[in-house]
Amino acid sequence: MIDSPAGSPAPLVRVGDDFEDEYPGASALATECYANLVRAADLLVGLHNRHTSDRYQLSPSARGVLAVVEGAGQPLEPTVIAERLMVTTGSMTSLLDNLEKRGLVRRLPHPDDRRKLLIDITADARAIVDELLPSLHARERDVIGAALTPSEQRALLVSLAKVQRAAADARSAPAPEGAGRRRPPRLEADPPE
Repeated sequence: MIDSPAGSPAPLVRVGDDFEDEYPGASALATECYANLVRAADLLVGLHNRHTSDRYQLSPSARGVLAVVEGAGQPLEPTVIAERLMVTTGSMTSLLDNLEKRGLVRRLPHPDDRRKLLIDITADARAIVDELLPSLHARERDVIGAALTPSEQRALLVSLAKVQRAAADARSAPAPEGAGRRRPPRLEADPPE
């Protein structure tokens, strides 16, 4: 894959002119769409992650814990938080340990089961969430609004819903097999010794 020329404000990932010759049955356009969706997602998530890390010294997962518990409006079991964030319970334990050391969460006894705990956020964590989430949502408005009109945003949501449905359907299908590759002459040269 090649990027568009340097200096472009937002370079798109592009494939070479010989892409479909090299990968018979592939679609250059589909590959470019796929790669650019991934790139856009990485850039957007990176904006939130950098802000959260720089301003609050929170990892994306730590931010997620605080947002999930605060949004629930009540203490939650660690397994519930892990499921909502799609992380393992082992990762959740380490994450909660770190947040507890920072005074951002506290472990409470479960009222119905002595073997379980509940996780609640502290007043310090609520103050962070009350400041952090509005700033992230303002950034979303600014970035998306600078790129797309409201009508274009709605059209994007329709297109993304189609892509998300197709991706969800593909999860249960086996990966395509038997696809071939024709190595182009540019890759046939002997490697330097």
